[in-house]
Amino acid sequence: MTGMNTFGTYHPAVIFLYFAAVAAILILIFDPVLLVIGFVSQTIFYMYVKGVIKGAKFAGRCLLFVCLCMIVNALVNHRGIQVMFMLGGLPVTVECLIYGMLTGFLLADSMLVFGTFQSIMTSDKIMCLFAGVFPSFSLLFSMALGLIPKLKRDYAQFRETHKHMECQKDASKRFQSGMLSALIGLTLEDSLDRGISMKYRGYGQGKRTSICRRAFGKRDAVLLAAIVCLAAAGAGCYFLSQSGMEVFPYMEYECDRGGAAAYVLFAVLFQIPMALNVKEELKWSRIVSNI
Repeated sequence: MTGMNTFGTYHPAVIFLYFAAVAAILILIFDPVLLVIGFVSQTIFYMYVKGVIKGAKFAGRCLLFVCLCMIVNALVNHRGIQVMFMLGGLPVTVECLIYGMLTGFLLADSMLVFGTFQSIMTSDKIMCLFAGVFPSFSLLFSMALGLIPKLKRDYAQFRETHKHMECQKDASKRFQSGMLSALIGLTLEDSLDRGISMKYRGYGQGKRTSICRRAFGKRDAVLLAAIVCLAAAGAGCYFLSQSGMEVFPYMEYECDRGGAAAYVLFAVLFQIPMALNVKEELKWSRIVSNI
């Protein structure tokens, strides 16, 4: 069960900037503590948006993906000085395992961020934000966001059809072999139909009015300022400090006061959506209890 998403009611520009800042921080600052903080915070937010059970399952798959990255990197990369054992005459080092784990957490964080982004930053908000300036890009991006959910719905319909064909073995085998091509063909056909439809409606031609009717309000400005200040202050503290981790040729991690301050600022930044949602939940709880 999901809760009310107060963060999603803010201006699309603020929401987009938040996700862009979080993604940029996690990608550009390759730090183990920051990656773990990002994983925990984005998992909590994902579970709030998608539901506890669905979020926990997705987080579990992300952890399995982290383990897979560790194993694959240790098998294909042999740098490092701390040799754990020899496999086929090639060394398996601790440094490669750690580097693979950090890479896995980076990819897992990115998937969690994009998962919540896809749920909150809907196609309507994308069109509202970019349609006036980049009409073709906004249309393509909004279609890309809805691609995976649409594939899931089409696949579920195909599976339902497949259940009714299980009694016919030959037909079932033909159906399974053509399922992938049918999904791709249906997706391409829908995309082509939408593109042609929008073209003949005059989309992207001449001046257009914005479909975003809600103005940029005071609370949007306050949240925007908070995001910019936290991201800038955290990045400044981190890059001016001596904190960081070197994996190759040997592992070395250092954290000073500047790095610790950056971790705190980034943690606060990552928890902004949950703080807003919890605040609204408590507000409504008090209102209901007073009735």
